[in-house]
Amino acid sequence: MTSRKWLLFLLLAVPAFGFGVSRAIHAHLRSQLESALQEKYGEMTSEQLAAATVDRLCEDTSLSSSTFCDTNASVALVASASIWAAVVGIGLLVLIWTLGRLSQNNRSLLVYAFRPGLYFTVLVLVGLIVTHAAIAMASIYFGESALTNRVHVGIILAIGLGAVGGSLAMARGAFSFVRKAQVTAIGKAITRSDAPELWRAVDGAASKLGSLKPDHIVLGLDTNFFVTEAEVRSLSGTLHGRTLYCSLPLARILSADEFLSVIGHELGHFRGNDTKFSERFYPIYRGTASALTAVQSAGGDGAGVLSLLPAIATLSYFFECFSVAESRLSRDREYEADRAGAELTSASTIATALVKVHAFAGIWGEFDSASAKLLREGKAYTNASTLFASAVARNASPAALDGIAEIQQAHPIDSHPPLAARLGSLKQELSSVSSGALVVTPSDSIVSLIPAVEEIEEDITDAYQVLLARRLGIQIPALDESNPDA
Repeated sequence: MTSRKWLLFLLLAVPAFGFGVSRAIHAHLRSQLESALQEKYGEMTSEQLAAATVDRLCEDTSLSSSTFCDTNASVALVASASIWAAVVGIGLLVLIWTLGRLSQNNRSLLVYAFRPGLYFTVLVLVGLIVTHAAIAMASIYFGESALTNRVHVGIILAIGLGAVGGSLAMARGAFSFVRKAQVTAIGKAITRSDAPELWRAVDGAASKLGSLKPDHIVLGLDTNFFVTEAEVRSLSGTLHGRTLYCSLPLARILSADEFLSVIGHELGHFRGNDTKFSERFYPIYRGTASALTAVQSAGGDGAGVLSLLPAIATLSYFFECFSVAESRLSRDREYEADRAGAELTSASTIATALVKVHAFAGIWGEFDSASAKLLREGKAYTNASTLFASAVARNASPAALDGIAEIQQAHPIDSHPPLAARLGSLKQELSSVSSGALVVTPSDSIVSLIPAVEEIEEDITDAYQVLLARRLGIQIPALDESNPDA
């Protein structure tokens, strides 16, 4: 069963059950009425029986308060509620699909529709959870009492309690769904007084591009660059506002111009039409993805989980529809940001930087396993950044560029197109920049603008390995940092 068919099943199963039970009870009441009429008046014609409907009988005010008519009125309400629940459920899916489709070609709609659309969806789903529960409880109660003369009170109570728990979980989650993402960066925030020349270079790049300037610069070991409005948890504390994260290992293998071209790419997300997208959509979008994963366990066990299944499936569908739009627009955003980097330096410069990052960033992945091995021996690396630069220098051969054209760079904030597509957008060929990409020991590395850079790298390396040891459950009472880098 496809995901959409499964979603339709979840949204329509209870309304279909309720409608079916109500029709069955109505038919049972009709049968009782016909039997009573034939017993009192003898054989009746089909026309006479057709005219003597349950609804018409209950129009008699003297009978309308009878148990028979009360049951008929109740099952009629269940049938109406079932129809409306089905209509609302299908209507909600159509609305989500329509907004998702329209947002694929409209960046402003994606920015402004996502948050209110998600709130509206949660509100409707809370109503559907309660309505579905009421339909199920009423169907079981009236169905069993009318057709089997017994009622499973425990099942009805379980459904009711599950609905209460599910609706409360959704109501609480409504505020956690739409929240800014949090990014963890194992790095240090560098103030303007700590590294004035680095800040001057970044501010100058922002001024030249006409982009917003960062409020914080974080230097870390992950082989990534990004700028975000999300909260950033760093070794210097939680940072609010606009944070630019710079990779020290990559900074060591990039020339000053290549570094600035990458910074230009990141700052390009905070100029022109892309500013609102970066400020208002992406932090919320990423935060919602995390919250959606967390809410899947919000209902607890048993009936709570069952009551939340349609809601979780619908929210997943909401996110899926908007993720298609986000993915399509994200590709264009990355091309525009690459052009911003080229505007700051040149197309060939940012192309060279992109090739370097794609070719050598993966070497960082070897650090975790090597570091874990050393930690188990009670040893540790002193400076992971210089270690990375040395490893890149040893691997800087034409073979390192084989097969990188279709690689998509991993990124904590955005999704990136493959390298070949980005080079094509810059009108650059891999062959034309490959020689420059193999120059990984530049004489003008930007790290020269950072005072006491090695001390900073060593402090972050220590913190990185302590966190790694905790994650792996490695006891590190005392570390030998004699010189495992050598």
